[in-house]
Amino acid sequence: MSTLFITATPIGNLDDLTLRAVRVLREVPVLVAEDTRVTRRILVHIDAEPRVLSFHRRSSAREIKKVIAYLGEGDVALVSDAGTPGVNDPGQAIVAAAIEHGHDVVPLPGASSIMAALSVSGYYADQFVSYGFLPAGSGKRRRLLAQIAEQPMAAVLFESPHRLRKALADMATALGDRGLVVCREMTKLHEEIWRGTATEALEYFASPRGEFVIVVAPLERTDKPSESENVEDAELRILAAADEMAEAHASRRDLVAAVAEITALPRRQVYQVLHRDT
Repeated sequence: MSTLFITATPIGNLDDLTLRAVRVLREVPVLVAEDTRVTRRILVHIDAEPRVLSFHRRSSAREIKKVIAYLGEGDVALVSDAGTPGVNDPGQAIVAAAIEHGHDVVPLPGASSIMAALSVSGYYADQFVSYGFLPAGSGKRRRLLAQIAEQPMAAVLFESPHRLRKALADMATALGDRGLVVCREMTKLHEEIWRGTATEALEYFASPRGEFVIVVAPLERTDKPSESENVEDAELRILAAADEMAEAHASRRDLVAAVAEITALPRRQVYQVLHRDT
């Protein structure tokens, strides 16, 4: 059986294309791309000339069948506009179809805006959640940000320049002084890595330009117990305080905040104990 190569492409700087990806893109007879104009710039850069097919969010099931037909004749590479295909792009449908028809699906790892942003964040992110682009509607966006405010792990979000300030305003309300790293135009000429709170970001990015990846800081780590109190004692204090205050705080978020304040323990530790106990 032939192979579908899931090929990561640069998120900005064309020199970030891997040597393996260059070899495959030069060898495969057919390449499936989300935006053929973007992809052709990469192909010219590496002197590759495969047949290029377009597949995007508005493509039909007929286009998937066409790709599978080409896979019946030989190997095919799949790329997105930038980064790794199958993550926040329509390529997932082609991957699923290729698997269903018994073809090998092989990843060619490379650039990823999510991992690039996390790597420079300075946050401890052994666990994180990627949400893709925030909802355009203010109501849905605020509800999602309220969920993010309650979770202890880091969160990665995408945002466009024309919606950034509205998103930051909602984040300031939902997240308060929780830290952010705002990555603008990563790997490109005007790359910028900015750190602060949502309120500070709203003031700084008065006229946003470019594409943005935002990392929301995890709540404070509690891997090691303090010298004055072991983990078991801290958990008992959290549970006791929660029992006393549960009736006065209807939402989990308010209860976590209240228990953290009265026990002087980190919110993340309180959240983890109460979440595990439910």
